[in-house]
Amino acid sequence: MESQGMKVLIDSSCWIDFLRDGAVKQHRITDAIRNQSAVLCPVIWVELSSGLKGKRERQALANIKEVCGWLDIDNRTWNMAADLRRLARQKGLNCPLADVLVVACAKRHGAEVLHRDKHFDALLKLIP
Repeated sequence: MESQGMKVLIDSSCWIDFLRDGAVKQHRITDAIRNQSAVLCPVIWVELSSGLKGKRERQALANIKEVCGWLDIDNRTWNMAADLRRLARQKGLNCPLADVLVVACAKRHGAEVLHRDKHFDALLKLIP
């Protein structure tokens, strides 16, 4: 899938709400899909996959993967994540590794992060 414009890395917290039809940011997700700017990364994929509860949810996740682009996590991204987590800890922030990886992946690929998690706001403020 070829993205147009700025990529939008949609965190699992937003996807879960979107799939439950109660998404606060539903219009942003729908717009990102329509604009072909919605992307996933391995961390978000694992988070979503691990919470599947049935055939309907598996199909919904397959549909999400079909309409989204993919951002890989390479060695440079892992190094960025390590630096970001170290900086966060120095600032007194104890953020989950998954969130740090998602932010590093977005930064590495020049993507915006669409989220509903307070850790992301704190982490994103640490990145120039």
